[in-house]
Amino acid sequence: MSAISGIDTGYTLPTITPSSSGVSMGKEDFLLLLVAQLQNQDPMNPADATEFTSQLAEFSSLEQLENANKSLEGLAAMSSEMERMSALGLIGQDVVAQTDQFHFSGDPLQLGYRLETPADDVKLYVLSQTGSTLATVSAQETDPGQYFINWDGLSDLGMPLEPGDYSLVIRAVDEDDRLIQTESLIKGRVEAVDMSGIAAQLETNSGIFSMNKIEKVGAAL
Repeated sequence: MSAISGIDTGYTLPTITPSSSGVSMGKEDFLLLLVAQLQNQDPMNPADATEFTSQLAEFSSLEQLENANKSLEGLAAMSSEMERMSALGLIGQDVVAQTDQFHFSGDPLQLGYRLETPADDVKLYVLSQTGSTLATVSAQETDPGQYFINWDGLSDLGMPLEPGDYSLVIRAVDEDDRLIQTESLIKGRVEAVDMSGIAAQLETNSGIFSMNKIEKVGAAL
């Protein structure tokens, strides 16, 4: 018996890959193609059972992957919401941010540093946005640990700096005058929380910091 006219006996299910436009095939598209293959197969030469089972398994894997993606999206949304709620609870709290950027409002603030190994000399430098050194502060503590210094906002010339954004650079050397690893720290009190973006931003009296920059929280650090 000859094959029925109009039936493509070589019909196979296309491999599912993202198109050049970046749009991937969903499980509904996969199922439609699978049904179309069954409807258009040659009755005298049906699809191989092993191949058909493999296609069903591929469809099942695709559906599981899509469900997993939806679950991950839900977890990400929940995590973001929890972060926002946590940020709101920090209003009025003192925080320590690991950052070298800060805002000077005109009032004294606390500049900090962390040493991983003993140092022979430690200095803190306040730089302008163009990189010029405006103030130099000599630190007393040189043992490994975390320390803060009250900075009055005066420059090396004894003049008060203008309110604005500045950066903090720590230079620590050992007894052989070799640089050692340090981290810049800024302490501030949370005054408000900006939730207009994807991640919550803490607005403090010493600058705006993202939650992932916060190392410590306390009523009075």
